Amino acid sequence: MNQPKSATYSQSGVDLAKADSFLGAMLGWIGKTESPGGRHRSLIPNGYYASVLDLGMEQALALATDGVGSKILVAEMAGDYSGVGIDCIAMNVNDLICVGADPVAMVDYLAIQDPPVEVGEQLGRSLYEGAKEAGISIPGGELAQLPEMIRGLRDGEGIDLAGAAFGLVRPEAISEGKGLVDGDVLLGVASNGVHSNGFTLVRNVVFDRQGMKPTDKLPELGDRTIGEELLRPTALYVSMARVLHEESLFPKALLHITGGGFLNLLRVASDNIQFVIETPPDLPPIFRLLQEWGSVSDEEMHRVFNLGVGMVLAVAPDRAAATQQAIEEHGKHQVFPLGKITAAEGKSVLLPTRGLVGRGETFEQAT
Repeated sequence: MNQPKSATYSQSGVDLAKADSFLGAMLGWIGKTESPGGRHRSLIPNGYYASVLDLGMEQALALATDGVGSKILVAEMAGDYSGVGIDCIAMNVNDLICVGADPVAMVDYLAIQDPPVEVGEQLGRSLYEGAKEAGISIPGGELAQLPEMIRGLRDGEGIDLAGAAFGLVRPEAISEGKGLVDGDVLLGVASNGVHSNGFTLVRNVVFDRQGMKPTDKLPELGDRTIGEELLRPTALYVSMARVLHEESLFPKALLHITGGGFLNLLRVASDNIQFVIETPPDLPPIFRLLQEWGSVSDEEMHRVFNLGVGMVLAVAPDRAAATQQAIEEHGKHQVFPLGKITAAEGKSVLLPTRGLVGRGETFEQAT
């Protein structure tokens, strides 16, 4: 009996290695830019979650940009854009808080083919709801009608939504994951499903391989349809970060598990450490289904999806209990012990295997 071929991000149409090479070619030029006279210099290297520019007067500007990606195609299939604006805001402000910034505002860029007015209403309400929850404003944006470039699944309905957000941080409070040492504790904060990454692979597995429709229901998902599950809006962690700042418990590193999955841990500025994931949460049903349906390897799952962990905090051992308590009392997100940091050569992540290839082994991914 032939085993089904494993679904991968690359086979589905997204080549991460090629994308990294493309980005590297761009950064060779972008990295040379600076303001005249060296004003507003960059305070952290390219490649972390957000850029930070020195404004002087003991203030720095944090900038992040991101979009919703091909999750919008699922929204189009389901005729439900009610969470898409929240996704756009979350993908931006969740990156800003990782550098220690307090998000202030976001501007959006909406490229359209010729969608119905009702879609604009849903998008506008969703952006409003996301901005309200994140405590930011949307002072403006840009709408571009590009029928020659933007294509949806149905004629006229193509949409692409992206944003750029900014926040403020004191230079001495900038976080880029420096100073991590052997014995530091890793805490995980729960995600709200797939969030807004890996949807090219998701769509390949769910709709192409399985032939499902957004309205299909599965017992593993309770009362939700597969469309409702996939369109759950990305969790917003801004209020959690504000609580940690207020209680002087902001972690040594706050890491958004977004595109690239658990390899995001390797973004930190510290070296000669290994992130050891010892007690991951039970795999949420949607990820178990994706892995089973697509025969997706554990390694591919870890490098594409969040697997139930939206944020990872690295904290000193004597602050772990207080940090966990503060998040629990905040009441918006589940928090749990995830692992630890150990001394090592270079920088790597040690991840548990589970699911299709799981026999209790671990595999290691290094920079």
